Amino acid sequence: MYRWLQKGSRVCYARGLRVPYSTANSVHSTIHKVAKCNSVSESEVSKFAQLSDSWWDPHGPFKYLHTMNVPRIQFIRSRILDLQRSLQSQGELSNLRAIDVGCGGGLASESLARLGMRVVGVDAAHENISMARVHQLRDPMLTNLEYKHTTAEQLVAQHEQFDIVVSLEVIEHVTHAFEFIKSLVRLTRPGGLIVVSTMNRTLVSWLVDVIVPEYIMGSVPRGTHDVAKFVPPEKLSEMFAACGAETVDVQGLVLDPLRNVCTLVPRDFGLLRNVGVQANYILAARKKA
Repeated sequence: MYRWLQKGSRVCYARGLRVPYSTANSVHSTIHKVAKCNSVSESEVSKFAQLSDSWWDPHGPFKYLHTMNVPRIQFIRSRILDLQRSLQSQGELSNLRAIDVGCGGGLASESLARLGMRVVGVDAAHENISMARVHQLRDPMLTNLEYKHTTAEQLVAQHEQFDIVVSLEVIEHVTHAFEFIKSLVRLTRPGGLIVVSTMNRTLVSWLVDVIVPEYIMGSVPRGTHDVAKFVPPEKLSEMFAACGAETVDVQGLVLDPLRNVCTLVPRDFGLLRNVGVQANYILAARKKA
């Protein structure tokens, strides 16, 4: 079995990177520990825990997250630089503390750490955190990255706060979207940045994110996504506003599952509103100071 390993900007392939599959007992333990969290879905935690050893397989069930990772990180870096300019701050990114909520196997966490920030990756599934830690060992330069088996709600209860809060392709898997957004905002320091990526609830997203990958190509396990949990960008902005954060940018993540490419596009094209965010999109909000 092949797994891809990334060191710095170099990508190589290695045979034989094996991490034990999740056992029924460990999955049950994970579910039990997160059962009391407001927004965590027990069934979703179980689903991704059982896929935990596939996170770093670019041809496996998370292949499209690999594809989307580059434009997502590009967007995040640009919004951080915008924030620094608005604050007339020339500080190094190493002065910033970031959290990746629902980090899975660490795809985005590692990329964020390579930007220079101090990053904490958290996930409700212990199996995902174990995989993330194993992969982190492949790059000795990632000393500014740590992983924790916990949830956003638990960190809020511990009064943790961060300059940058990121949660990518997670909100569509939680039980209570508003409670989840509330936790993300509470995790953010006043004036800090929050970035969320997810799927719009449209016919296009149903085709691109469900029908094609799950039922036609079979590249994503059936049942991974529930269209009823997809969140329109307007609704997401409303939730942020209700929690004390203002949306500063929304861009589309146009995913072509047939060619396996993903591109950042503007939300609007001239007079055509929301054309670029008909399926996947990424949104940045700033918490009021």
